[in-house]
Amino acid sequence: MPEIWDLYDADGNKMEQTLVRGEEVPQGLYHIGVHIWPINHSGSFLIQKRADNVQWKPGIWAATGGSAVSGEEPLTAAIRELHEELGISAAPEDMHLLFRMRRTISFCSVYSIRVDRPEDEFVLQKEEVAEVRWCTIPRMMHMIRTGQLYNYGDAYYHTLFEYRNSFMERNRYKKRHGKRRYNS
Repeated sequence: MPEIWDLYDADGNKMEQTLVRGEEVPQGLYHIGVHIWPINHSGSFLIQKRADNVQWKPGIWAATGGSAVSGEEPLTAAIRELHEELGISAAPEDMHLLFRMRRTISFCSVYSIRVDRPEDEFVLQKEEVAEVRWCTIPRMMHMIRTGQLYNYGDAYYHTLFEYRNSFMERNRYKKRHGKRRYNS
């Protein structure tokens, strides 16, 4: 069964039109995309290598993600894609919306989720994901510069890395203060 996408105008208003995945998005219209960045306790991001047979950017490392199907909200799409591609079951409260941005043909909602498991424990959707890797920011920057990791743009990565730094600071605070005992 073909994947149907809802279309939106430049202001994010849902149009009466839909599109079958693979058809060209009409100029001035957009669909909904989602990216999910699992992050572990040490602040590394999980990246995935796209399978060689996928239509968009085969063999390139990228974020976990995809597109919302007709009638689906971005958060629901992100939870579905996370489960389909990596085998991670998430509740809405596990997901953290980092930002939304308008890209060339989509409105992209970017999420993060805390995940602590080894690379070999993910259940990969082999049709779309060849492998996964935990990756530090310096390694990601090197991979972007060398064309191994898809470059979503400076502003995108700046916001993602700022979130990571905030995430790490919150975790350090919890470690320092989480076990503090107060006398009454």
